[in-house]
Amino acid sequence: MEARGLDSCPVNARDVKNVPDCPKTDRLDSVWLAKLAERGMLRGAFALPKPVRELRDLTRTRAVLTHGRTELAPL
Repeated sequence: MEARGLDSCPVNARDVKNVPDCPKTDRLDSVWLAKLAERGMLRGAFALPKPVRELRDLTRTRAVLTHGRTELAPL
């Protein structure tokens, strides 16, 4: 979303419990989240800085590629 210029605020799912005994749909969930955001009841989750996230992505990609290469190596 950041790449598209959209501002987002990730929140912890356990802080955003929906009302019990209500039907669960994406539309109702989005209304519920909007109401919580309007009232200032959402607390932002910890997000790593962008350089750290990029480094983690590169590390994961390298691990996957290395694993795939060793998996296909002849004995």
